[in-house]
Amino acid sequence: MHEIIDGVYVEDAYVSGNVGCVVTTEGAVLIDAPMLPKDAWSWLKKIASLTQQGVTALINTDYHLEHVLGNCFFPPTVTIAHQAAWSEMLHYDESYLTRYLSHQRENKSLLSLDLSKARVVLPEITMTTDMTVYRGNRKLRLIFAGGHTPASIMVHLPEDRVLFTGNVVVNGEHPSLSDANSQKWLQTLEAIRTMGDVDRIVPGRGEVCDVSATELLTRYITLMRERVYEHYQMGLTRRETVDKVKMEDFYATPEDRRGEIERRIRASVERVYDEFKKSTQKRQRCPPPAQGEPQACPRDRT
Repeated sequence: MHEIIDGVYVEDAYVSGNVGCVVTTEGAVLIDAPMLPKDAWSWLKKIASLTQQGVTALINTDYHLEHVLGNCFFPPTVTIAHQAAWSEMLHYDESYLTRYLSHQRENKSLLSLDLSKARVVLPEITMTTDMTVYRGNRKLRLIFAGGHTPASIMVHLPEDRVLFTGNVVVNGEHPSLSDANSQKWLQTLEAIRTMGDVDRIVPGRGEVCDVSATELLTRYITLMRERVYEHYQMGLTRRETVDKVKMEDFYATPEDRRGEIERRIRASVERVYDEFKKSTQKRQRCPPPAQGEPQACPRDRT
């Protein structure tokens, strides 16, 4: 556990990614929850050493299981997330959790997860746009980011100049675009660079960094879009494009995580390919306007 500024802590030792704790005079505000029970118990012990008021709120930065499944291991408290996260989490039944673990079969840490002890805790408070949370002596701005997922939010401590980004920013790690809007993600990264009141970024994975880390992530997403678009324009199918577009050379990949990273890249390429296909289909449905008339195009309902 690292104290990055007075009363603001980050733990980066858990398999599911980074988690944060903001100590206030009313208790601890947590940002995401460890997914594995043993990590959750470890985190609870550390929090107990920081404050006697317990946990006063828990914020989920998106709906992915590595951020939300651990909610159930913490004492009942106010849970906050985006409305789209609430909607997605409604579908997290036992069969979904089982399928998730089967897809993570190469991750030995996740295979030890006992689903009999896990249940999905839905957010009690949801947001669709930015909101501010006040807890004791702390002000936390919850910023709707999108990009990584339709439910991605960031937690900004303006007085401390700290930004928790969830997986909107990952440092030294292949990002996952499987649920992404890649254009929106690039816009969000640019917005972070222009915020002006951020000295430290706590990414969803990787070491605490500054805003310069967003530039490398922007290059990664831009390069993937360029490579996918090149093959899409050549008329290749999605499967053919997935087989040809490689991103493994962008970051060093530990051998024991090679299978996991390769699946992540393939899912990301599929998503970006579908974005280009959807955009093309939308343009094809829009007939050119008559001379002197404005463009009229139905909403994209695919």
